[in-house]
Amino acid sequence: MDVFKLAFETTVVGLLTVGWLTVVTCLLFPNFRLDSLVQALPELLQRNLTAVGIGALILAYCLGSAVLPISSQLVNDEHWPINESAIRCQVFTRQQLYFQNLGWNAIPQDKPPGRDKPFTLDDLQPYHCSYWAPIFTPEKIGFLERLNRFGRRWIGLPINSTEEKAVESPQDLEKTCRSHARSSACDEFKALQILTIFQQQETAVLNQPSDRTEGLRQLHERIVVLRGSIFSGFVLLLVCLFAYFARANGDSSHWIRPLCGGVLALAFTVFAGFNGYQDLVDRNIFDVPVLESLMMVITILGITLAVRRAKSRRFHSKRYVLITLFFTGLAYGGWMWSEVIYDQQVISSYVVLQQNPPAPK
Repeated sequence: MDVFKLAFETTVVGLLTVGWLTVVTCLLFPNFRLDSLVQALPELLQRNLTAVGIGALILAYCLGSAVLPISSQLVNDEHWPINESAIRCQVFTRQQLYFQNLGWNAIPQDKPPGRDKPFTLDDLQPYHCSYWAPIFTPEKIGFLERLNRFGRRWIGLPINSTEEKAVESPQDLEKTCRSHARSSACDEFKALQILTIFQQQETAVLNQPSDRTEGLRQLHERIVVLRGSIFSGFVLLLVCLFAYFARANGDSSHWIRPLCGGVLALAFTVFAGFNGYQDLVDRNIFDVPVLESLMMVITILGITLAVRRAKSRRFHSKRYVLITLFFTGLAYGGWMWSEVIYDQQVISSYVVLQQNPPAPK
């Protein structure tokens, strides 16, 4: 049954991918006779119903298989507004605070190798779990300072001189972070430790009998589908946005709309170029520049639409942008809250498992 569930999730994500692929095809190849294909589809279905059904399922499954790992990497990119790692970091620290008030502990009490004592919350809790959190910090800083921080984050530069301090080895980094040093390097180091502990807890919980973990598995299936929905919605949103700024034949030669599209393309190009190069230099297999590559490809599409005028206003309306923005935001909100619930249940189940370990066979 698990195989069929995986196939169903993959097929759903593949069907969502077909939507934005169709829009991109219509924008790049306006002479493509889509209307005639739609008119001939009923007759084609009647003649070859089985073959068309099998072909559609194969196509959807192949597209879903390609998009699912990319969508997982996309929502876990450090430059994503609130990514998966940031959610788990915040949920883990909050749950630990709640459990401490009850005398319980969500942190493993075994002493890790190389340490003289087990981890505590002070050893793990970072100042900021998210890459963009220093911009919205409650510190009393002015608007210009926040704008400066956003600009430096956008192009991948450190916010201040404290973050520019290089650490030679992980051991030096751990010693620096133990002294409660406040820097992005320490935040990343502590967040990585939290994620490692969470993965161990998740493995321990999911290795329990399936009747005890069925709720977690259903939540994970929902998260997988929502990841694919976010990916397809995000791509479609950017495509519709650039299509809205592009000009069609017969439009007046007003410069505001193309100028906005050019500024947006330039901002995305700077973001993708600087941060993508930094990810490539770091050579971290867990931080592949998926978001940067996606924005660069769609920016090239937007520039193509701006240079070559479209023959019609199909998909060039503002309503497509608003509708896509609504459904993408809805999918993102559902995914984010599902991640919070999933992480809470994993951590709570692990605490219960620690209090009541399974009897040896």
